[in-house]
Amino acid sequence: MPGLSGDSGSRTALFEWRGYAQLLLILLAVAIAVYFARAPGRVERGSASGPAREGAPPTARVIHPSPTEQTLTVELTGTVNLEERVRVASEVVGRVAWVSPDFSNGGSVRANETFVRIDPAEFELQVEAAAMAVRQADARVWVEKVRADEDVRAFERANPGVEASEGVRRLPSIAEAEAGLRKAQAELKLAELRLERTAIALPYDGRVLISDVDVGELVGPADLVGGPASRLGIVYRTPALQVDAPIEPRDLGYLHPVIGRAARVVGQTGTWEAEAVRVSSVVSPTTRLASVFLKFDEDADPDSLPAPGSFVEVDIEGPAYQDVYVLPESVLQERDRVWVVKDGRLSAFAPMTLGRTAAGLVVQAFDAGDGIVVGPLRGAREGLEVTAADAPPSSNRGEQEP
Repeated sequence: MPGLSGDSGSRTALFEWRGYAQLLLILLAVAIAVYFARAPGRVERGSASGPAREGAPPTARVIHPSPTEQTLTVELTGTVNLEERVRVASEVVGRVAWVSPDFSNGGSVRANETFVRIDPAEFELQVEAAAMAVRQADARVWVEKVRADEDVRAFERANPGVEASEGVRRLPSIAEAEAGLRKAQAELKLAELRLERTAIALPYDGRVLISDVDVGELVGPADLVGGPASRLGIVYRTPALQVDAPIEPRDLGYLHPVIGRAARVVGQTGTWEAEAVRVSSVVSPTTRLASVFLKFDEDADPDSLPAPGSFVEVDIEGPAYQDVYVLPESVLQERDRVWVVKDGRLSAFAPMTLGRTAAGLVVQAFDAGDGIVVGPLRGAREGLEVTAADAPPSSNRGEQEP
């Protein structure tokens, strides 16, 4: 029995030792795992991946602009409208016999080409009657002159050496007959004019806004027919098209003198050359903007021009600014300021902005010191000591490392 008791105690001690050993192994494994898990966070960066030493001035990438000459383009949004419209009416009373298919909304009519014709039959008869009246009046003059010659010869035979009086020579009758001839000739011209007016045309190219006539309608002057019959439609001349572009007084001052400046008008259907011809005499009380009016180039195809009411973009090139910087947008900091490096320290400056172009921001030239900072600079403040380094020439903007 005592032998059994000693063997049991040995086994118990052995089991306890093994338990402690397993616990130690587990703790060791956990410690190793924690060590390697935290190891990357304690790896020190080399000199190539970070600042050389703690507390060194940050590096600021800078550019060194040179004063230059720059022209700005004022970009406006305008509306195409009409300076004037023409109401088409018939000057003679009659039935419409023909209407050109071009005389319809959106159509175009050419100069001196008939687009509406009034039935000419009645007016042709009037011309014929007037022509006969002229022949009749001409015959009366001829008869009076023949009679006058006969009376003069008879008077001279009866009164040798005596001058025949005006009565004998039938001068009053001849004058009356000649006056009747001239009147008949004038009436013939009026009849021919009325006949010509049955063919309605315009002396210039035009585009049709409204067509309000059809074959068979009775038309004529408003005082004779009245109502809608006095209007055939509304057209406008191509030169009557204009662009009304609101403009800020500041831009207007920059473009001065704006009248005569060339412009480019861009719409949904094309691009056209134009010229500024007028400036509004007042400023809009709601928008506080003036207006510049532009006319399209005379050589432009009338059918290609934008329709009234269209919205267009207008580019007007202004005079050249002298002694300016063209800076990338990445130089702008808070409140439209830039950081200038002077004697190794940052100095804030708000440049006078003149405009923007595709090349960048156009500002009045100023003292750029040791360079203008490009991109953000962490911790930037007035007077901060920095190390200036030239920005890469291939990049106008970049992210600044701390």
